[in-house]
Amino acid sequence: MALIHEVEDLDFALDELAVVRPPDRVLLADPQHFEVTYAINPHMRAQGGELQRVDRERAREQWQALRETCQASGLAVDVLPALEGHPDLVFCANQVLPVPAEATPHREGAIVPSHMAAAERRGEVPHVVEHLRSAGHRIEPLRTTREPLEGMGDGLWHPGRRLLWAGVGPRSSEAAWREIAARYRLPVIPLELVDPVFYHLDTCLTALSESTCLWLPQALSRAAQKRVQALFTHCIEADEAESRKLLACNAWSPDGEHVVIQKGATRTVRRLRAAGFEPLEVETGEFLKAGGSVFCLKLAHWSPRVPS
Repeated sequence: MALIHEVEDLDFALDELAVVRPPDRVLLADPQHFEVTYAINPHMRAQGGELQRVDRERAREQWQALRETCQASGLAVDVLPALEGHPDLVFCANQVLPVPAEATPHREGAIVPSHMAAAERRGEVPHVVEHLRSAGHRIEPLRTTREPLEGMGDGLWHPGRRLLWAGVGPRSSEAAWREIAARYRLPVIPLELVDPVFYHLDTCLTALSESTCLWLPQALSRAAQKRVQALFTHCIEADEAESRKLLACNAWSPDGEHVVIQKGATRTVRRLRAAGFEPLEVETGEFLKAGGSVFCLKLAHWSPRVPS
């Protein structure tokens, strides 16, 4: 299937797409080695240009609070062991793209390993892949090794439907998404990122339910904005200052009702409440120093399905 670039090419309604069960598991990576040792996004340098300094004890406390929030959601929570020399492993939304069974021809589900754009992060991928392989997941690498793809940092599954939103920009290429669309005969809608602060799609868009998203529209091209508005009935616009400083859009809804979001994004929280959602504020301030918050810190995925 080809990528869908034009609103006019959307020849389906959401309720015509196959239903996809919600993820039932969350993977978190132990933050033992988390720190900022290089700069590969604008968040990793302080105002004076020096690398951000991380309080590891505080980071551990914040990570543990997020873990407890994930456990309270009712999803199974797995912890990936730390890997020395890979401080960004903790952002485990990036190293793979989980594909639900309903989106694969063999009906088993799959894990597509990422091709990280930054050399500093490429060693994280085999560590995550082997962990998931050992848990029984089917691993299906891309054919090309030249095109960047950064998992669920840029690949967002539409809640409840067989549809993938695909960020195109500094971390993932359109060519990689084209291979995903063709391999799984899957509708994939590319969204062009236009602001370096929002270097992954998950920093400016999160799907809260089948009908509603939280986003910062100006982080996307005008054409991309139209594609989002064509399929989401309700687009809640996050506060821009909170999106830039607190990554307010890097939130996550585990159930279509609650929204886990960075503490202190007060204007965005009010907008979520007005739309009928229940925000769950957590502190991820130490991780914001490296350019990630709630969504980046977890990989929501599906348990492997044994073929019938």
